[in-house]
Amino acid sequence: MQLRDGPAPQFGCRGRIGLVVPANNSVIEPEFWSVLPHDTALYATRLLAQGDLTPAAVRSMEAGMDRAVGELAATGVDVVLLADMVTSFIMEPGWNDRRTAAVTAATGAACASAWTALRDALTVLGVRRIALGTPYPAAIHALAPAFFADAGITVVGHATLDILAMRDVPEVRPKRLAAFTGTIGRKGAEALVLLATDLASFTAIPALEQAVGLPVVTSNQALLWRALRLVGNQTRIPSLGQLLATH
Repeated sequence: MQLRDGPAPQFGCRGRIGLVVPANNSVIEPEFWSVLPHDTALYATRLLAQGDLTPAAVRSMEAGMDRAVGELAATGVDVVLLADMVTSFIMEPGWNDRRTAAVTAATGAACASAWTALRDALTVLGVRRIALGTPYPAAIHALAPAFFADAGITVVGHATLDILAMRDVPEVRPKRLAAFTGTIGRKGAEALVLLATDLASFTAIPALEQAVGLPVVTSNQALLWRALRLVGNQTRIPSLGQLLATH
């Protein structure tokens, strides 16, 4: 059979999203692909991250950012996502805004980090008081409440799974996640926030919102929401909770 020629396929005709992903992260790409609108494309490059989650490991990983961003720019993406939240607690104050601005200046693409996307998501939801859950080692998790306070967000209750080995976070299953969220104090909270781009959450969000009676905002959910809006895609995804159902 002879194939007939035709126009080139228009992959990502309504947006090409680029991800800079820590190499241990086996979660964010499958989660994005599971819900990504058909006319939006996803491309990823990775930063070497392995072993235990320590400040030294995070700084070593961040040192590869320019190389990773350059690879995505060569692909021709419309938006670059710096898909690691824990970096925000380790790098110097103001790192997120400086780094995202530098990426845009260097590539011409819009850029959001895990923190700037989360910050924007909480703003659009009108949330200033949160209950916070992370999988981070206790010493790193302890940095989070003050970080949020500096951004004008009050953490009314918080807890961590206290996972040290990077490869273990993607292994957290929905039942364990649900049980964990039940241990987080929520009195006075306006949303439940779950951090880490390697913590699987997409299939759990609707049940968690029903259980806690609050919007649930996760790192990957916020990143996906922000990326779609940055490329002008207003697609609503009700299965991902109040954020993507209404904003």
